[in-house]
Amino acid sequence: QPPAPPPRVTSGAPPPCPPSTSNSTARRAMKVFIHYEEPSDESYHKTSKISLPKKWVSGPCSAVVKLFVDSYNKNAMEAIVLDNVHLATASGHALASESVVSDYIEAGADVYIKTGAAPASDADVTAPKVAADGGAGGGGSGSGGGGAAAMPSPPPTAAATPARSSIDTGGKPKALQCMRFGCQKKYHEADNTATSCSYHKLPPVFHETAKFWACCPDKKCYDWDSFMGVKGCMTSCHTTEKPDQSGKSLGGGDVRSGNTDTSAPKLKSIDEFNAQKAASGGGTGGAGDAIAKMYQLRQAMDKAGVSGDLFDRAKEAVSARVGGDHETIHAEVVTRLTACLEAMEKG
Repeated sequence: QPPAPPPRVTSGAPPPCPPSTSNSTARRAMKVFIHYEEPSDESYHKTSKISLPKKWVSGPCSAVVKLFVDSYNKNAMEAIVLDNVHLATASGHALASESVVSDYIEAGADVYIKTGAAPASDADVTAPKVAADGGAGGGGSGSGGGGAAAMPSPPPTAAATPARSSIDTGGKPKALQCMRFGCQKKYHEADNTATSCSYHKLPPVFHETAKFWACCPDKKCYDWDSFMGVKGCMTSCHTTEKPDQSGKSLGGGDVRSGNTDTSAPKLKSIDEFNAQKAASGGGTGGAGDAIAKMYQLRQAMDKAGVSGDLFDRAKEAVSARVGGDHETIHAEVVTRLTACLEAMEKG
């Protein structure tokens, strides 16, 4: 049959645009699941369910990568370097920074943040494009256009996705993450027992080059691997409930940015401390509790405008006089601060 005549154009009106070869007509807001599973330690893995507005769906993949990386780095112990990662489909095809999201990613799809440079341009991408009807269209960039037959749809992403999708390969619900200090492991509630979790009672302390858990002050480490290898001092079941100082680390000059959060636990007043000490016969909960309270006190004073370095020097002077006993150091600092406040009250 002869081809249909071109559409008639009324006088003064622009000619109609040719149909797009991309999936632009199907672009609309959609949700995707972004996984980061590159580190061997599963405690660093993360999955985010992100709702992408229409502008992002029709925008470059680089914007989605940056969105995830910025969110991850806010609370990460080891940050992702944005220039060192790229976006990849569930089938493992790397996407270029300039690749349009909706050309390769369907609503509800699993995509991955992978280490390594992204393809130089969209022309170098080998992933099949998503057809307007939701299936995979012609492969790569610019190939398989026109009347070429569509490629068969890939298998469902859930089957191609590792155990971090909503259902793992064993049919179990998605693994939960334990929030206890020093654990952070993934677990399934069905396998959770009273001895599953080995954790630390108190948060980590980062002071100068030393790293240790406040509950285990005698086990100082100077590199990250050794620090993470310190065995927990407590045993219990895993839990998703965050500790009192969830994710907060304590320290002198190296206080982590998370400690600026206004939701941090409030420091006990001097009267509360003295009442507790009197009720317990002088005990303060051990060296670990004393260390944690000293760092909490330092943070509170630093936020109020008192020099943190001055606090450290005063503490070291007290430590030298009392022989380094943490409980005694804490008690003397509290006593002296109380005396200073009482003197100010009297004028």
